[in-house]
Amino acid sequence: MPFLQKSYESLDTLAEAIGQAIRAPITIENRHHQLLAYSTHPDSTDPARIATIIGRRVPEAVIEDLWESGILQEVIDQDEPVVIPARLAVGLGERAAIVIKQHDEVLGYIWSLARTNPFSTQELAILQEGATIAKKLLMTIAMHERRISAELERFLLDVLASPTLTDANRERLNELAPIAVASRLTVIECAQPITPQLAERLHYVLATQEAIEVVLHAIDGQQLLVWHYMKSELSDEETALIAWAERFEQLLQDKFSESEPHLGISRRFFESDMLYAAAEEARRVTTLRRKFPLELSTSRAFEQIGIYQLVPELARRIGLRLETHPTVERLQHYDSSHQTELVKTLEWYFYFDGNVKRVAAHLHIHPNTVLYRIRRIEELTNITQVSLPERSMIYLAIKAGQYRLED
Repeated sequence: MPFLQKSYESLDTLAEAIGQAIRAPITIENRHHQLLAYSTHPDSTDPARIATIIGRRVPEAVIEDLWESGILQEVIDQDEPVVIPARLAVGLGERAAIVIKQHDEVLGYIWSLARTNPFSTQELAILQEGATIAKKLLMTIAMHERRISAELERFLLDVLASPTLTDANRERLNELAPIAVASRLTVIECAQPITPQLAERLHYVLATQEAIEVVLHAIDGQQLLVWHYMKSELSDEETALIAWAERFEQLLQDKFSESEPHLGISRRFFESDMLYAAAEEARRVTTLRRKFPLELSTSRAFEQIGIYQLVPELARRIGLRLETHPTVERLQHYDSSHQTELVKTLEWYFYFDGNVKRVAAHLHIHPNTVLYRIRRIEELTNITQVSLPERSMIYLAIKAGQYRLED
């Protein structure tokens, strides 16, 4: 027999009705675990519920724990409520949960905090009935969100198509983002074009990130472009960004190993007019990381790539013969004539700061071979006498040559 009305005007009234029917606190979330509605609850409740209500979303640590334990997948796979044992390590008390789906598409979840007594069959049936009623409301919300998301995605791509903002676009961008917030443009680049299915999975992971607030995002071929800002204080922004980027990239690579995702993050900016330049910076980072995966394996933000920022422009100038470096050209000519690898040896000798053992290990040769090659380089050039700035230019010239060859 039905325990609830057939329809409700809002999810809030539905959550309250379910809570009263089973005498337990209720939360209703969307598919990204953002809080949509919750019922009243007694003073005694668990930390996860409190954090969810305060933050309007399920804590990231709770989501990860539920995925890693297989519990969330079990909830998604079942058509009936699942009773979940307490996960005290993440502040989660015992619960019952049911997924709200339209065919195979997840629309959201209903969660009920346990009481002293176990859930009865009737109470679990009420949860299931609530999910059926909530589906209609969530379908309307999901359709609206998809329509808005698609329109905003087209808008962002239009903005990034030109370095000059129209007055109308500038006004709208300033409405979307808080004034004077230290924004970033992050590119998530994958090894192949992002399909709608992959996009949905990426959006899910992005939406569960607590450290950032996403303003806009859009798919462009193999890249997911994300305009966001850190929720930390401005003085801690760079430190927080680097810590978040390391965690986030590892999470992406664990979940989407077949897509080989990696990040490129712009410098921070405070005005919407800088969006185009920020996207160019972020894309430069992803391009350089793809070309130099070892050297830039941990460099995700534009500030972290250091002198590699100059490589593309130097490569362009070398290609136009506007820039040359006689030391590199002399060694390249010698390598070509004698089938040696002096340029490669010098490159890694600079990279490993003169550590012969590390150079040898990287090139899979004996340390004495490295020493022999360095002596030969010294005979052909004045490499031991040049200043640090000139050594940097030699290294840059080598990397710029590689950048050109790999284009």
